[in-house]
Amino acid sequence: IMDLLNPYYLQIVMFFIINAIMGISIYFTLASGQLSLGAAGFMSVGAYVGAILSLKADLPIVLGIIIGGLVASLVAVIIGLPTTRLRGLYLAIATLGFGEVVRVIFLNLDITNGLSGIPSIPQELTNLAYELDIDGLMGIDAVAWGNLMAIIILLAILILIIAFCVRINNSRVGRTFAAIKADDHAAELMGINVVYYKMMAFIIG
Repeated sequence: IMDLLNPYYLQIVMFFIINAIMGISIYFTLASGQLSLGAAGFMSVGAYVGAILSLKADLPIVLGIIIGGLVASLVAVIIGLPTTRLRGLYLAIATLGFGEVVRVIFLNLDITNGLSGIPSIPQELTNLAYELDIDGLMGIDAVAWGNLMAIIILLAILILIIAFCVRINNSRVGRTFAAIKADDHAAELMGINVVYYKMMAFIIG
């Protein structure tokens, strides 16, 4: 069992789930007819903000992640307002450019430690495993237990996001997204605030 629970394999599983979550975020913009390739940029903003707050401001990692998500949403508002007027490849190029700008900025900031990344991010789930005194339980050490708890939490978040996608797709908002995707000019003539709903798709994503 320990061969399967080594940190490398568990980290691959975590990255797989995290990237699945990021992939779903693209769904919202696609559902409203927007080909946005900036999901990685928004994800980077949220991740770096969360990590920096937990490390520099000594905030709990959960609170850091929530604030990171809110900051990413704020950036989505700033980026979304001018780009909602673009369509097709023009929108894809603009959002792809945004992602590249974010990457270059973070790789050249001292606070993000450049290419080396941010070290010593608190391992709160591993610490929790020690506090619960489950180190060595079932032959699994505290680090592996921390990684397993992280995987369980990420899976729960992924399931909730999928359920949210299904729910919103069957709602009035989902039908509005579908109308905008089919023909945004016709949707606007029918009284739909196209810019508002395109912005909503950006922010939710």
